[in-house]
Amino acid sequence: MRTTGEPLVSVTIPMYNNERFIRQTVESILSQTYTNFELLVYDDNSTDASFEIASSFRDPRMRVFRNARNLGPEGNWNRAVSNVKGKYVKLICGDDVLYPECLERQVGIFEEHQGGGISLVCSQRTIIDPDGKPLIKKVNLIEGGMHEAVGVSRKLIRMGTNILGEPVCGLYPADLLGRTRGYSARVPYTIDLDFWMQLLALGDLYMIDEPLCAFRISDESWSSRIGDQRYHHFIEFMEDTAAEKKFQITDLDLFIGKINCALHSVTSTVGFKLFASTSQENSSHA
Repeated sequence: MRTTGEPLVSVTIPMYNNERFIRQTVESILSQTYTNFELLVYDDNSTDASFEIASSFRDPRMRVFRNARNLGPEGNWNRAVSNVKGKYVKLICGDDVLYPECLERQVGIFEEHQGGGISLVCSQRTIIDPDGKPLIKKVNLIEGGMHEAVGVSRKLIRMGTNILGEPVCGLYPADLLGRTRGYSARVPYTIDLDFWMQLLALGDLYMIDEPLCAFRISDESWSSRIGDQRYHHFIEFMEDTAAEKKFQITDLDLFIGKINCALHSVTSTVGFKLFASTSQENSSHA
């Protein structure tokens, strides 16, 4: 239970070998227009300078922890939300970025709709490259406003891709954590989507129709390390989600989704290869 004087929001970063990006990530959080938050950084026994860089910040809202051994994404993500003080929680990977008004806007939606049954507030996001340059200025796969969980779930399955966004996109009530299974990497590529679906089983979605954050594509990112397994992981996630009767997903939804998932897999694989080759070429000329 929250007590007087505690932060309204807990922002938490599960970090591993993010020395190239963690400074920008932390600075984007500490520069928020909304200031009533705590920032928790959990270093998963990085082998680079990530811990030292994060520890160099001097802000009373920020605490940095280091795991005695590497827990992996599932273990570290769950540790990152295990001792939050805020009423709301935002988990951010150590290479992503918040735009200045992100917390203010997302908290505002929850506070405006108290008792409205919202379990997740997301915003659109910008896709950036390792240097922070926008690759896609706005990813808009779901319209702004309130959306019932069933409709969102069926659309997600039919589209065969992530229409909600990565962890950086979402804010959710801390008191719902105890009603979920937590973050699960049983299907590694969809660790974030699996958690979003657990939240949507408990309430509805509010989507803010403008980019308030940035998701970075880089060789170090979790998505990149998953590589060619993405397609098989997403199919497994879709089948698991379709098995949940509460989402009312039909056989036709799943059939269409598998076709779209295959198409997305081809385009994303080509995109990642082009991105990798461009990154290598830029590095060789640097």
